[in-house]
Amino acid sequence: MLRIAITALLVARVMASMSQPFLKWVSETYGSTIAMRLNRTDLGPGGSFGGGNHTSKQKTLHQPVIIVHGMTSRVDRFSDIKDYFMAKGYTDAEVYGTTYGDAGETSMLFVTMECDFVKRIRELIIAVNAFTNSKVDVLAFSMGSPIARKAILGGTCVDTEEQLGVPLTSLVDTFVGIAGANFGSFLCFLPLGSCNTINGLHCRSRFLADINSRSRYEGSYIFTIYSTDDEYVGYEACERITSAIDGQDKGIEVGQFVVHRREG
Repeated sequence: MLRIAITALLVARVMASMSQPFLKWVSETYGSTIAMRLNRTDLGPGGSFGGGNHTSKQKTLHQPVIIVHGMTSRVDRFSDIKDYFMAKGYTDAEVYGTTYGDAGETSMLFVTMECDFVKRIRELIIAVNAFTNSKVDVLAFSMGSPIARKAILGGTCVDTEEQLGVPLTSLVDTFVGIAGANFGSFLCFLPLGSCNTINGLHCRSRFLADINSRSRYEGSYIFTIYSTDDEYVGYEACERITSAIDGQDKGIEVGQFVVHRREG
């Protein structure tokens, strides 16, 4: 899984949305509102993907992969990574993604880690796990890494105080954070907007303190991939490696790479 993730990063995109069999099952199981929240037709084509013609509750050949995008992106900008998995024998029933935000309508100066973003990713993890009768692997990019971690951790949202529920650790096999803002961003000098100290990327925000207060809840295996020369997250913030995760099985430092060019 880790080797595939690294190779996929080094290999541009097909518009798609989630399949009708998957959406029908989600609607019948969790309600039509959840199905709409995951499909994101409000964003037009490309707001989501996954599902295929799979029969619900049957185990898939490969563990399904969930792709979680970054701050101002939308999930179809990661279709090349989806296509890489497909080229390696995965099917549409084994690669999933949804857009959790507004796909760049809000300036990156004001995007925060909203509880609603966390809830969408949590809903997707729960649905894919049940639909495929399989543990999932999560590939989370940039701000998507702390959002996905909170989705798995559960508990209370720091911005709204909504209760998410229990940890989803048992549903996740491998978690890979790629250029993740797990300890914030080195650009957050002032605690304003996207760098606020509640649900922002300031290294001392309540959101980041919450997800970093425990370790090894992200899945059975935890990896991070990050650059020593990242233009958005940076290498260190508050004397911590920004993209590292406490308790990770391995952190892989690489030279400059272009994950953040998928933003915007």
